[in-house]
This record gives sequence, C-alpha cells and structure tokens, in this order.
Amino acid sequence: MNQAVLRMLLLFGLLISPMVATARVWTDSTGQYKVEADLIAFDDERVILQREDRELGAIAIEKLSEEDREYLKSKEAEEKANEITGGMQTWTLHNGLKVRGRVVSYGRRDVTLQRRRGKIYVNDRQFENLPEVYQLMLPHIVATFEKINEPDKQRLEAWLVRQKGQPRGFTLEGVIMELENGDEIGIPFFFFAAEDLAVLKSGWDEWLAAHQDQHYDRQEDQAFLLQSLAAARHRDDAVQRQIALMQLNLQATQAQLQAVQTGATSLWEVTLYPGRGNAGPPLWVVMPGRNSQQAAAGAQMRNPGYVVGPIRKVAGI
Repeated sequence: MNQAVLRMLLLFGLLISPMVATARVWTDSTGQYKVEADLIAFDDERVILQREDRELGAIAIEKLSEEDREYLKSKEAEEKANEITGGMQTWTLHNGLKVRGRVVSYGRRDVTLQRRRGKIYVNDRQFENLPEVYQLMLPHIVATFEKINEPDKQRLEAWLVRQKGQPRGFTLEGVIMELENGDEIGIPFFFFAAEDLAVLKSGWDEWLAAHQDQHYDRQEDQAFLLQSLAAARHRDDAVQRQIALMQLNLQATQAQLQAVQTGATSLWEVTLYPGRGNAGPPLWVVMPGRNSQQAAAGAQMRNPGYVVGPIRKVAGI
C-alpha cells in the first residue's frame, strides 16, 4: 500500500487493525500451519501473537519454523516486543484516577495502617513517603472495606483516630504495577473499570493457585501472560479476552502432506472459547478435516466444554 495513502487512512480512522504495517507470516516447523499476525511479546518458551481479528494466541517457540526462531533472536524482534510490553501504560480507574505505569504481575498483599504520634503509617512506612498515586488510592481502599463516604486523607485520618492507635489490616488482591520511577504498587481489582477488569483478571485463578502451591515457575508464566495481555489491551482496546493457547500437534508425514496437497483433506485453525462454567483459556486448535464442520467437531471432541468461534483454513484446496 502506498505510504501516503496509508497515512491518510490512519489519520481518518479508516484502518482499524493495529497490525496493518507490522504483521508477518509465522510458520510452524512442519510448514503446514501459517498465520499472519503481529508480534506482541516472547520469552524463552512462548511467543504471543495477535491475529488480524485482534485475538491473541500463545505458541510454543519450539513448534515454530527455524526462520521464525531465528527472527525471535534478532534485534528487530527484541525492539518490537520491548516497544509494546516495555512501555508505560495509562490506566483510568473507575473513580477517575489515572495511573501511569506498567502492569508486571498479579499480587496478593496485606496492608496494615496505623496512626502513631500523629502520623499515618502504612506497613510501617510514613504516608507522606508513599508514591503520590498510592496516597490518593489509600483512602478509597479503606473506604471500600469500611464504607467511608467521600474518601480523602482527612476522612482517612479521622477513621484512624477512631482506631485509638490499633493497627488495622486488609488483604488486597490485584495487579502489581511498576511506576515510571521504578516503584511498584499493588492496585486492587476493584479499582479497575469493568471492561479492563474482565481482561486483567482472566489469569488470576491460575496465578493464585500457583502462589498458594509456592510454584514459582507457574507464577512467572502467568505474570508473562498478564504483561503481554495488559500491553496488548493498552495498545488496542478491542482486546477483550485472555490469551488463547495453541494446540499445534502436526506431524509432517508424507501421507498427511499428500492428503492436503491433493485436496483429500484440509487443515483448519479452529478457535474455541470456554463455555459457561469453564474457566479455561481460549484455544487455537489446528485440525484436519474435509470441511470446517468436521474440523470443528474434532476440535470440540478433544476439548469438551468449549464452544466454536472463528474457523480459518490453514492448508488444502
């Protein structure tokens, strides 16, 4: 597309896809699966891609072609991912407060407040020494648990006076955000607008189970997925679901390749969404089938409790 035309379309909002200029074709190690998608993030094991329909998926790097694996080692890929996931994000909380930082993980923390010698302490740190945004948040945190109207520092202090010097503690569950100055603060889930919360909280149960089991690697996995998801959501508010997991189990047998090439069968990418009562993530399932209905039925049989979403032919006549 002519660059002048592209700039004009972007200026007038006629291009809604965030990947028009940056999408590339990714291929699996067998050469049978291909997807045009934008690079969002990657770690040692997985790459997070965003398809043209704005859906996000995680693919094991070991399943990718050698060309793609080499690309992920390049400076271009590193800079692309850092641009998306390493940048600052501005989140508008439901009370209108704007927080600028970078979502880095989930967190479950105890916060203890106490008034001593006329000063407010939060986990033994003076209130005035806390990050400014956290000073603004604390009255609202206490108000949520204690039903304080019109929360501000003055009402927070009045509430602490009534505690007569006794410490009061709260357990907060939410996300950890790294601020521009490097400080990290916890933002409880109840601060986020409903649309953002539906995205950010999607991996919470998995992280909490790993946290309770003291399974550090699983916690890190969920933190990586959350970082990628938060960055993608901040970049494109059409992102409304958690990251899909790819089921890519192709075998490059001569018989299978011949069947696809002759049109005896085709390969289909079937998107599955968790049904009601299913807390699992979405899935991208690559299945053989003479038609999309057969591929969808096979994908559902392998994954009960899921409903069929978009279907795309990957290979075949």
